[in-house]
Amino acid sequence: MNLMEATIFAILVSTPQPPFQCKMTPDEKMAICSNDLTISEGEGGKLTFSNNVTVEKNRKRELVFSNGLSSRFDSFGWLRFSNDYAMRRVEGDVFRVSPPDRKSDMHCRYTQPKFVVRCSPV
Repeated sequence: MNLMEATIFAILVSTPQPPFQCKMTPDEKMAICSNDLTISEGEGGKLTFSNNVTVEKNRKRELVFSNGLSSRFDSFGWLRFSNDYAMRRVEGDVFRVSPPDRKSDMHCRYTQPKFVVRCSPV
């Protein structure tokens, strides 16, 4: 499981307040987040969240959310989602997530490589 992707998708499907984090469990196909949302990875990398939303990539490597959420890249390099969230890589393994209000952006980064992702206010 790519924990960074899973954490950002968790933000998109559960809209938590910062600070927010997700961490791997001893089962490397399961993670739990600070808002008690759990994420499990199934066949083909399909992620299932405890709120019954699933996320997978289609043959074109596009994201497919079971709740109808869609995404597209804008001309500034942001990945924009249909729920008005946006995200982009800042540098290395640091990502910026911008919620609809555009006032409480978060930086998400690994705090324990590959095992814990923490998202804090910018």
